Parts: sequence; C-alpha cells; structure tokens
Amino acid sequence: MRPEVMIVGVYHLGDTSDLIKFESKDDNDLKLQAKEVVDALSRFNPTKLAVEAEWEVQSKLNESYRKYQLDDPKPTKNEIQMIGFPLAKKSGLSEVSCVDWRGDDNEDTSLEDILKYAEEYEPERYKKIMTTYVEPMQREFEKLSQLSILEGYKRVNEAETVKKMHQVYMELAMIGKKKDYYATGWLTWWYKRNLIIYTNVRRLISNPQDRILLLVGGGHVHLIKQFLEESEVCTVIDANEYLN
Repeated sequence: MRPEVMIVGVYHLGDTSDLIKFESKDDNDLKLQAKEVVDALSRFNPTKLAVEAEWEVQSKLNESYRKYQLDDPKPTKNEIQMIGFPLAKKSGLSEVSCVDWRGDDNEDTSLEDILKYAEEYEPERYKKIMTTYVEPMQREFEKLSQLSILEGYKRVNEAETVKKMHQVYMELAMIGKKKDYYATGWLTWWYKRNLIIYTNVRRLISNPQDRILLLVGGGHVHLIKQFLEESEVCTVIDANEYLN
C-alpha cells in the first residue's frame, strides 16, 4: 500500500496576481457553494490538508483555523478558509499545512513585463500566446462565473484544462533572440516554486496510510503531479474522481 496524494486545482476565490483573472462570485452564494465542494472532497478522507500558503504563515494560519474550530466565524474570502478550514474540520484534522514558496519573486522580470516585451519586440509570438492560450483561458474562466464552485473546479481539473494551463509557459520560454532568453529567469522561479511545493507535500508523508489533499491554483497541477508521479513514492489521485 502506498500513500495517496490528491491535487485539487482551484481558481482563487479572492484577489490574485495570476495571469488569468476570475470574476469573483457574490458573497451570499459563496458559503453554500463552498460547502458543496467540502462535502465532495471530504469523501477522500484526507489525513492531512496542504494549502497554497507560504510556510512562514503556518502559525498565523493555524491560529485562524483554531478560532474557526471554536466559533465558526465568517471566513476570509479565499479558498483556504472557505474550503480548506471546513474540510479540515470535517475531516477531524488538527492543523492545515502551508506548502507554498515564493522567495523573492521581484528579483526577476515579471510575467507582465515578459508579455510587454513580447508585444513590443516579438508581436507574432505575442499574438500566438494571447490568441492560443491567454484569451481562450480568460473566456473559459468567465464561463466559470456562471457555474457553481463545484462545477467550476471540475472544469479546472479536467486533463485538457491542466495541459493548456501548462502549455502557455512552454510558449513563454521561446521569447527572446539568440542568447537572450528573456523569460527564463521567471520560468526558473516558477519551476523552483512548484518543485518546493512538491518537496513540502512529500515531507508530509509519514506512513503508507496517509491521504494528503492539496488545494492549489490550477496552473500548478501539471508540474506537481509530474514530480509526484516521477517520485513513485505515492499514488496520485485524480480530483475529479471525487468532484464528479
């Protein structure tokens, strides 16, 4: 028997700096819709819950979780507190594990600057990136605002969606001429971030009975799944086995 890890790709319920923006839902609907997701994911019976937050905020986040356990206050508008906290509580977990890393993501050229560079110096490649990846994904995410969170998360975790959200990075890597690899610094940071998330998730595995659930932005799913599968230390579970 091997431990199991389920990666649940999400769109963020709160503010985000992601490339693809999502029109937030009405606050009055969020709690009921989040409960649907919690009920579905709780069937996985997770023994540990990992979330997209940096380990530096571990103590602060779990203090918020303890307060949530005691008196069920109105959660902050993000998937960690609206889905993660009630899921952890329903699963009988004493804490939530922070596995993200961002380092100093201001050291390298930003994603916004990379796209501006491409627009100015490589307009054909910029057009391809926008029309093939960014604009279709933005249209898809606009459709998600018409769906419940549960239905939206099903779409995020479909194999074709996961593939498309990763392929855009492969096209970004081609920006630049000759020895100018303009996007490589940012992409190196992106791969490092996902490799560290993978490492932190693996560190949560302590016995063959572990069932670890990771809530993470959909753009991370491809790489983290790849790293986990290549490690051969666990079985990676398709989130849509439980969301469907």
